[in-house]
Amino acid sequence: MKYSIAIAIVLLTAAIRPATAADVTLAVTDTAARVATPVWLEVDLAELFGRNAAPNGLELIELTGPGKPTGDPIPIQFLPRHAEGDSPIFAPRKSGQSPSSERTNTKGTLWWLMPPGKRGVWQFRLRPTARAPAETLTVKSDSAQNFFDVTEGDLPVLRYNHGTVPVPEGINANYARGEYISPLYGPDGEVLTDDYPRDHPHHRGVGWSWPVTRWKDEVRDIWAVRGVWARPVAIRRTTGGPVVAVIEAESVWKWADQDPIVREEVVIRAFRQVDRCRFVDVEVRLTALADGVAIGGRPNAGYGGFGLRAAPAEAREITAHADPADARPRRAWLDYSGLFAGGKGRAGVTIFEHVTNPDYPGELHQYPDCNYVMPAFPGSREVPLSREKPLVLKHRLWIHPDAAAEKTQAGVWAAYAHRPLITIRTTER
Repeated sequence: MKYSIAIAIVLLTAAIRPATAADVTLAVTDTAARVATPVWLEVDLAELFGRNAAPNGLELIELTGPGKPTGDPIPIQFLPRHAEGDSPIFAPRKSGQSPSSERTNTKGTLWWLMPPGKRGVWQFRLRPTARAPAETLTVKSDSAQNFFDVTEGDLPVLRYNHGTVPVPEGINANYARGEYISPLYGPDGEVLTDDYPRDHPHHRGVGWSWPVTRWKDEVRDIWAVRGVWARPVAIRRTTGGPVVAVIEAESVWKWADQDPIVREEVVIRAFRQVDRCRFVDVEVRLTALADGVAIGGRPNAGYGGFGLRAAPAEAREITAHADPADARPRRAWLDYSGLFAGGKGRAGVTIFEHVTNPDYPGELHQYPDCNYVMPAFPGSREVPLSREKPLVLKHRLWIHPDAAAEKTQAGVWAAYAHRPLITIRTTER
């Protein structure tokens, strides 16, 4: 089955009228049975509802769908662009953008979670509302903005460490580092990740780093914190809301902690929990700031890239799925589950690579002795970084209760790999 990746926007009226003169309907053609997974749509609210449209005053009503329509408003969240021309997937660096200018920008992205159900065509009414959306997901930082905590109500979701995390007592200070996620929390607020473990103190929760970090003719190791470090530059956006919390950050890799060699931009999106399941999307962009920069996995071992150092868990189980090389589509994922301290039962994390990642799918590495799993990139070879075109790596974490069924994971994979086709219809009242 061929899936559509692009969004088609169809305007059936000759001219867009203000909200008082037009209804806006979204038709979502969903090609895979799914759990409640994130969907986004790029829009200009002024074209749909007029210049007086309130970006935070919107709601989505299900009209028809493969499941029984609820009739209740579906939480929806509008994220404005930083500036004209920014991508809905990653908002590029933008200094001088004030919160007030973001609030009045009517161009941006709508985010919501599709209701669970079978594949088919869903119809939704998008309409303004005077009700202010509840900000169920929040982002708060310490005073120095070294770390940012995402919570949903009273439930912790994750901590993003932008600055250096203090080294625990008994760990060599040379392992001090930042730029990763830990703790990552499970459905009941249990901690799913390990940080500064004594067997491998350089391991860091959910992280992205490479044992081979080359500049010109010398190799150092940002993975093991040897000779090159990621240092914070700026936080470009933190925002919460009824659907998603977003953190956009910039760091720079410094050779010998002095020479800037790589600009690292990261976007973290943590979505609200539905049926005790949660999605966390992480996108990393790497752009060379000097000539002769490359990254690679550990020679003769191949590990490196995006990975999870899990917390110790009882009844632990690691499962990997990879379709044969000639399969179309070719699905791949890794799951780590067990009984984590503080939880009310079994929980797990499934790691999905996006199909647009270079070399997709990466080799699925698992190291049970140190609770580590990763879809490795780029393996034992080296990949040069460009000054002009960033290397983009996208991954999705699916946090779930119990042991995930392969059929469900296949639906989650399909929802991430292939966006649904969405059309917009406006009709005069």
